[in-house]
Amino acid sequence: MTTKTPFHRWLFAPARFRLLVGLYPPLLGAGVRVAYMADDWTDGAISMRVYPWTSNLHGAAFGGALFSATDVLYGMMLAAQLGRDYEVWTKAATIEFHSPGRGTLRLRVQLPPEEAERIRTVAARDGIAEVVHRVEIVDSGAAVVASAQHTMRVRSRSAG
Repeated sequence: MTTKTPFHRWLFAPARFRLLVGLYPPLLGAGVRVAYMADDWTDGAISMRVYPWTSNLHGAAFGGALFSATDVLYGMMLAAQLGRDYEVWTKAATIEFHSPGRGTLRLRVQLPPEEAERIRTVAARDGIAEVVHRVEIVDSGAAVVASAQHTMRVRSRSAG
């Protein structure tokens, strides 16, 4: 991630990002942790353990906790690859629940450099780019527990 200061470069290193997400109270309480983040921000994984305080009355993962797990990686990965000249915001998001989630749940996000470059090109040209990202949460047997769709808005800071 290209940033203004040495502190921000230190803070937004992938290993520190993993640590900070793990300590962020809403995600810590939801049992969400970054299990993996590639050094180049192209690949990441979330692990979410279902605890009694993160489950519903049926013992399955609480929907809000599932939703929070889907909102962690893509925006940060995109912001890190685009650098400080771009802002990345979640414009809209939806989630669909497919089956009860129990135990340890996982999701993986991949963002190839070519995709980030395509988004950068559109944002530089038009001032704003919108990108839709889909992700699935799976259980230990690879059954899809939930799928989410996030619409991200990317704005070039130079667009004013």
